[in-house]
Amino acid sequence: MRKELPADTRVLRVLVTSTMFSKVADWQMGIVIPLAVLAESDSVALALVSFAMRGVSHVGSPFLGVLIDRFDKRTVYVLAQLQQAVCLLLLAALLSSQLSVAALVLLSGFGGVATTITGQFVIIPKLISEPARPVAVAKLNSAIGLSKVFGLVLGGTAFELLGAARASLCIAVLYLLAACVALLLPRVEAGREKMNIRRDLAIGFHWVVRREILWLVVTMSMTNLAIGQLESALITEFGAQGMNSTVISAVLAVGLLVGALASRLAPTIAPTWSPERIILAGHLFGFAGLVLVAAPLLPVRLCGFMMESFAVAVNSWASITYRQEKIPADVAGRANATIRMFITGASALSGFFFAWASRFDGFWYWLPALGLWGAAIVIWIAYTRSREPVPPWAGDLEGASRADR
Repeated sequence: MRKELPADTRVLRVLVTSTMFSKVADWQMGIVIPLAVLAESDSVALALVSFAMRGVSHVGSPFLGVLIDRFDKRTVYVLAQLQQAVCLLLLAALLSSQLSVAALVLLSGFGGVATTITGQFVIIPKLISEPARPVAVAKLNSAIGLSKVFGLVLGGTAFELLGAARASLCIAVLYLLAACVALLLPRVEAGREKMNIRRDLAIGFHWVVRREILWLVVTMSMTNLAIGQLESALITEFGAQGMNSTVISAVLAVGLLVGALASRLAPTIAPTWSPERIILAGHLFGFAGLVLVAAPLLPVRLCGFMMESFAVAVNSWASITYRQEKIPADVAGRANATIRMFITGASALSGFFFAWASRFDGFWYWLPALGLWGAAIVIWIAYTRSREPVPPWAGDLEGASRADR
């Protein structure tokens, strides 16, 4: 693979730094908000639903994608960070009102959606040369994985030492820092086509229903519905059991650290395999991890969470790289925003899904998620077998992967 150009390196460094501030803030929210609501309401279900509201914003993804493609990408990226900072400032003052918390978490989600789409799916293909993109995606995903670790540890510690309100203010400061760093990115010209909402939305949905994208959307949506809010589910479950918030964050951070390492190594894992095969292997490995998460022993559950984090990280890299190859950069905002409405939007529904499952105890609490994950595996196997007669785990992998491409 060709060596990165200096411009590629500079853009990636700025993007990674800004993204890390933003994602650390995201994951601090992921532990501070559920624990704050749990402390106020003493309801696991309500705590899960409150934070899940952030993901509901993905319903607006197609409209955000239109804006991203039509305006300067750096401006969109910076404003999205500032919008989240304002939401967290207000949230710190209104934590006693559960309705206000849910509304502000929802509003902050729109900024989060715009940030992710612009940073991961538009800025990289626009500003980084094509040969350097797979490694750039791996580095950015690895940074996001590390940010999850820092965010959980800092969030749990801040909640324990400072309380929910001050911890929320710390999150707002991180979003502000992310916006300031993002100002160092080069400007990315807006699309020259005249804005037409109906046409632009149609372009996004056109990419969703293309065969090579549709089955990815279906299976990734199902797995996200199964475990999209896995961390929040574990946080509230451990919190309801009386576990210290710092201990909770440290336990989950160990698993997420494995995910960060997997993201960085993803391009070197089975390099001759097609993305389809990597995704299938990740699904199978993740299912085994989820079975262990459902076990009653904490060390076994931690091992399962590590496996789950590894599988999700590798699949995320494969999915993003696959879409960057298939979708032109000029429509990447609209196409990926619509795709993410389904894939990442399912993560929000996962919170409601776990809230519903909270009526069950022990292994039965995890059985619905296992059922969804298993169904996703069956669907993806059916799709990959329709594309290649040789099963994904057999045959000449190198030759078959070239044929896939």
